[in-house]
Amino acid sequence: MIYKNTHELVDLIKNKELSSVELLEALLKRVEQVNPDLNAVVALDADRAMDKAKKADEAVSKGEDMGPLHGLPMTIKDAYSVEGMVSTGGNPAWKDNVPEKNAEAVQHLVDAGAIIFGKTNVPLNSSDIQSYNEIYGVTNNPWNLERTPGGSSGGSAASLASGMSPLELGSDIGGSIRTPAHFCGLYGHKPSYNIVSEVGHLPPPPGHISTGNGLSVAGPLARSPEDIEIAMDIVAAPQGQDNIAWSFKLPEARSNKIEDLKIAVWPEEDYAEVDSETSKLISATVEDLKSAGANIENATPPFSFKDSDDVYSKLLNPLMIAGAPQETLDTIDEIAKTVEDDDMSSMAKTARGATLLYRDWVLVNAKRQFMRQQWRAFFENYDVILCPVCVQPALKHDHRPFHERSLKINGKEREYWDSTLWAGPAVMANLPSTSTPIGLTESGLPVGLQVTGPYLEDKTCIEVSKMIRDVRGGFRIPPGYEI
Repeated sequence: MIYKNTHELVDLIKNKELSSVELLEALLKRVEQVNPDLNAVVALDADRAMDKAKKADEAVSKGEDMGPLHGLPMTIKDAYSVEGMVSTGGNPAWKDNVPEKNAEAVQHLVDAGAIIFGKTNVPLNSSDIQSYNEIYGVTNNPWNLERTPGGSSGGSAASLASGMSPLELGSDIGGSIRTPAHFCGLYGHKPSYNIVSEVGHLPPPPGHISTGNGLSVAGPLARSPEDIEIAMDIVAAPQGQDNIAWSFKLPEARSNKIEDLKIAVWPEEDYAEVDSETSKLISATVEDLKSAGANIENATPPFSFKDSDDVYSKLLNPLMIAGAPQETLDTIDEIAKTVEDDDMSSMAKTARGATLLYRDWVLVNAKRQFMRQQWRAFFENYDVILCPVCVQPALKHDHRPFHERSLKINGKEREYWDSTLWAGPAVMANLPSTSTPIGLTESGLPVGLQVTGPYLEDKTCIEVSKMIRDVRGGFRIPPGYEI
């Protein structure tokens, strides 16, 4: 029961074949069983959730429909404010923060009938691709406890993959939805920019709100693309400050027939080299899609990966370094004075972006907007583009300072933050992208690819994700976590 998809569970509740109370009890029992090893769910609100579940069941008995998530218990990433629950963002300074109202996207889920019974772990300020912090400790990957489930929505992904929650809400500025989905064999959707409210997200600090920083987004993680679509229909809405004057509706997918779509595949990039097993699984997926009738060809955007990454890093790093201690800022200022223009190391990109003058940022943003128009023209010829989510499957835990961490890709040493390279193009251009599971490595780790599409055409990405599921199989339960 606990591994059924969200839409199946809600149908069972509405048809009186399963009660919301029974489902909540089963999920709480599951948390009790598997969370000690995973440390994904870091806070519970069981008593209030049970009261809400009873009310949801009473509504069913009266013939009342609370919405598309009627009576569905679920967890929420601890980067979001949830009314009456400790909401920390992984930051010790906020460990006693108990919001008086929900983040706007959370409220949309609640208004649709969802019951929030727990919070899931994140890194400090959601700023890592591993999920650990001083408050709650380390979250493990159910596929291999020695590896991370990803970050920053790592607790969300581990909770879903292990059957502790049927649906989650994540956030993404550098792959924080897509990478955990890839590491845990799930679906994760990075929406088009600013169509899902981030008001109530942490950071910024409690009491402050962000109505859009130009890059980050809120979006769902789930065990099926159908659940991603249901969640997007619920959370895609204007911010509260705007809904008095306007509304929007995402267009339907360009087609639900695989033979009608023209699919691009972003070939291998030396700048963002991917490990060989990931490449093989992507190639196998492409061949399966071709066999199913898809029209597929290799194609790259009309600019280099390096140019895209340069723009992305210059937009990203001022956001990520904002609020850092003065000592850190002074150090970065000194480093920025010595870096060469063609130095694309992580430290150079951080220093170059974090010290950018606003007059220079204006020029960088103009280049971004030009690239966005180039993407728009690209999607006049193609419906989506397929590419890796990350340079490799789930990483082993490594909690040393960032500058001491590294990766090994195909026997070559690579910088730690190279893990986010493939996350950047869609973020920089504000594009929707769906992380989609495509199989397992020889050592049994999940691998996903991302389906990136035209701005505001999120449902085309999700529809192609369904097609990939049909030829490659979808979510798989991690060994040892079967019911």
